Amino acid sequence: MNEIVLNAYAKINLALDIKGIYEDGYHRVEMIMQSIALHDRVKVRKKSSDIIVNCSDPCIPFGKENLAFQAAEMFFSEKEISKGAEIYIQKNIPVAAGLAGGSADAAAVLKGLYKLYDLKEDYIEMRKILSSIGMDVPFCLKGGTVFASGKGDELEFLPSIKEYPLLLVTPSVQLSTAEVYELYDQLLPDVKIDMDSILKNLKEDKEINWSLDWKNVLEEPAKKLTQEIKQVEKIIKNTDNLLYMMSGSGPSVFALYDSKEKADKAASNWPRKGDFVISTTTMGRY
Repeated sequence: MNEIVLNAYAKINLALDIKGIYEDGYHRVEMIMQSIALHDRVKVRKKSSDIIVNCSDPCIPFGKENLAFQAAEMFFSEKEISKGAEIYIQKNIPVAAGLAGGSADAAAVLKGLYKLYDLKEDYIEMRKILSSIGMDVPFCLKGGTVFASGKGDELEFLPSIKEYPLLLVTPSVQLSTAEVYELYDQLLPDVKIDMDSILKNLKEDKEINWSLDWKNVLEEPAKKLTQEIKQVEKIIKNTDNLLYMMSGSGPSVFALYDSKEKADKAASNWPRKGDFVISTTTMGRY
């Protein structure tokens, strides 16, 4: 086999809390990460030497700044294979939107290379290869419903929630993750999240209690950096949903519904021009 095509799935955050800052400047987080069906398509082809990355979105960097490039580079270095790869990414996940699109692409590239070179997929080994690339990348190897803590790299895989219809809206503005966290440190929003109750609900109960503290402490600083999030949420809150909130460091906003018809209706009736809007679903581990 010389070529393989894989799906690289986006993620949302069902809850995101910050518990402090490490000496190296990283924030100590607690969050519930959740895979959704929206995905990029990643093609990986064997090459005798060099790594080449191309993408349907010309704004994506093609060189060493690209996480998919880094994943391939780390693979060949760690496995001591003197070969190369040609990678093509069909982007469907909005960029710099709090959806881990770049991390998902990197994870897909690594999984593809393991398959192309007939190597057994060892999650611990693959996670080690990817850990230096980005905190979301190890999650993207398996997906599902996950409690992430520490720097976001300590993962506890939870029972996957059932498939919920979902509306995802990404305004046309991009936010810098670093700027959002920096403003959080200045504001220190008074947002209380009882993560223990959320984890108990996810682990022990048959139904999700959407009245718990499903919140994102980064919403307040993100909303101060752009008014777009408030405007999107003002529309979404009137769409008969179970839950709506910002994902990651923004600016994407999602809403969960108890029926596909409601999510589809919210997407088809979306009034704002220029937003990325899609009706999709949550999904289990892949």
